[in-house]
Amino acid sequence: MKIIYRYIYRELFFYIILSIIAINTLVMVEKLIRVAKTLSGMAGSLEFAKVIILIQPQMLLITIPVAFLISILLVYGRINMDNELIALMSAGASFKEVSLPAVRTGVLLLIVSLLVSTIIAPYGNRRLRDEINHILKANITKKIEERTFTELGDIVIYTNSREENLLNDVFVFDRKRNSVITAKRASIMSEGSGIVMEFNDGLINMVEKERRTDIYFSSYRFQTGLDIQGISRKAGEFMPQELLKKAKEVEDKKALQYIMEFYRRFTYPFLNIVMALIGPVLGVLSGKTGRLGGLVAGIIFFVAYYLMAMYSEGLVEAGKVPVGAGMTAPIIIGLVAGFILQRWKR
Repeated sequence: MKIIYRYIYRELFFYIILSIIAINTLVMVEKLIRVAKTLSGMAGSLEFAKVIILIQPQMLLITIPVAFLISILLVYGRINMDNELIALMSAGASFKEVSLPAVRTGVLLLIVSLLVSTIIAPYGNRRLRDEINHILKANITKKIEERTFTELGDIVIYTNSREENLLNDVFVFDRKRNSVITAKRASIMSEGSGIVMEFNDGLINMVEKERRTDIYFSSYRFQTGLDIQGISRKAGEFMPQELLKKAKEVEDKKALQYIMEFYRRFTYPFLNIVMALIGPVLGVLSGKTGRLGGLVAGIIFFVAYYLMAMYSEGLVEAGKVPVGAGMTAPIIIGLVAGFILQRWKR
């Protein structure tokens, strides 16, 4: 059986890796569209590549179980379709023994998924937020467009034309100082958490109560800090212990969201065990329908599980079931269904 096990392991890991790459690519498209809208014209190729890498961990919680199920269905479906399963069982191997590589792989992926959900994904999400906010602040001046009023913190900027960091026919309204600056030319750049503008040939108009002051200048340096509202911290960035701590600090509805996220961190990884139990049975059954049978069976099963999980979370949010029971019910049902199928097939 060692030779057979090595063959199954090799095939399983090959399809797992291939499926993760394919699924992550598909799922990532939607996320990249949203990120691209936020960072439009601001991020360079290296910065955008870094964002792509930091997006990956948050997707692995779902893509690993899905990829695992697809790989099981493909491998065991092919074994059955090529009559290899019949040969193995005729030689005295039980279905439990044939399923053992899938179960062992499921345990390994459970450990990997727990590491991802409790450590890697929160850290990646935090770094992703910091990176996006850094890009926004470092390239905030790129938001200024020609013949458009652009708000940057407490100032409003208008320019008739622009060449890189050089603005022509500039109008700036400063809410803090209640002043207006107009100039023929101005250079602008980001500096720290603010911007610096060098004006040439212009006028400063300041109004204080009933007093008005006009100052003409040939050169004027203007510097201001910007309170840029970047992406705020979300539940996905907190470690499990931080989620429980935050749940005690906020109001009931927000606390419920933190507690639900805490349960997700530990229930989603167990999907790998459900897949390890159900996958070989579905793979053997669907193998009789052709090579695509396993993929169809996998899609149907995962959609059914996802709908059940969403319905259960809806009941929790509506207060109709306790949070612990509602968040763990889908995975418990999946595990029970897996054990029943294994006993039935045995």
